[in-house]
Amino acid sequence: MAKREQDYFPRTISQYVPNMAFAADVVNGRVIANLGSPAALDADGIWDGIAAVATAATFTSSDYKNTFDGSSTSLTSTSGMVDATYGRTLTAVGTAGSNHVLTITGRDYLGQVMVEQLTLSGTTILYGTKAFKFVDTVLVAAGAGGDTCDIGWSDVLGLPYATQELLGWTEDNVQLGVRRDVNCGSTIWTTNSDASLFGLQSPVNGFVSGQTHVATAANASSTSALTIEIGGTAIAGASITLSASESIGDVTSDFAFSNDNGLTSKIVKGGALESVSSTGGSSGIGHISYYVDENVMFVDADRTATMTATTGDTRGTVLPYTSCNGSVEYEAYFSVWTDDLHGIEQFAG
Repeated sequence: MAKREQDYFPRTISQYVPNMAFAADVVNGRVIANLGSPAALDADGIWDGIAAVATAATFTSSDYKNTFDGSSTSLTSTSGMVDATYGRTLTAVGTAGSNHVLTITGRDYLGQVMVEQLTLSGTTILYGTKAFKFVDTVLVAAGAGGDTCDIGWSDVLGLPYATQELLGWTEDNVQLGVRRDVNCGSTIWTTNSDASLFGLQSPVNGFVSGQTHVATAANASSTSALTIEIGGTAIAGASITLSASESIGDVTSDFAFSNDNGLTSKIVKGGALESVSSTGGSSGIGHISYYVDENVMFVDADRTATMTATTGDTRGTVLPYTSCNGSVEYEAYFSVWTDDLHGIEQFAG
């Protein structure tokens, strides 16, 4: 018998069920979901060059770019609809002086109203964490004058149910390995000598997700910062600081990198990881371990009791190693929160 998947999600009717504990496609707390073949990311695919000035302004469907207006050049035939089956996260970027708060309102694939806020910071690309299926409006708050901003979509894809763990990953019907935090092994590090050291090679294609330092000889006199680089480029937010009062056996870790859509943390199998030291400490020696998420950067469902405009996705997201291009078809196998399949209710403003 062919597998039947739900595919009718009307925009104006919320199908969200609080504390939902049963669905036909959830078997023993596990689900296989087809995520479709989403188009390539587009930084200005929704609104292109809209004003960000000294007075607040709201932009609607009348301001959509022609890649999002339902026309023959649009991503989908429905105005305001994102092409990924269960939605995808958004991006925003401004011009040099922009500092405006963006309040984006839309709906998830269930038809729940959802609101996300991003704060422009010049030309830095901002990455949302909530998977939108429909985007309706954006309020650009008052800020610096004379700026513009773009809003589009990323490669991060939404999931149909509140996920706990990603168990399998398929691209174009080919099963790929998927493990969270694959240990690349460890290397010995001296904090006060070499400014940099090529440590280890990644055993898989994936995204660097963390580093851990275990002291075997105590750091002393001052702190020492360790960052990670791939091919000479620092991974955003991947830094740990060894204490000036460190003791042998102390463990210092970082698994909370900056959200840059995997731009700086993506690594090829066999790629070298380089640790870079500030050389601020003295006498410190330790073992550094690196961790990689294989093939997919997975974020489980945000279980914050009350969602806000800045919390994560209520069902979880995945970022494929193979970038979306409108051709590659993705399928995820994952375990779910069986007492709350649709996740925490979305923040609606």
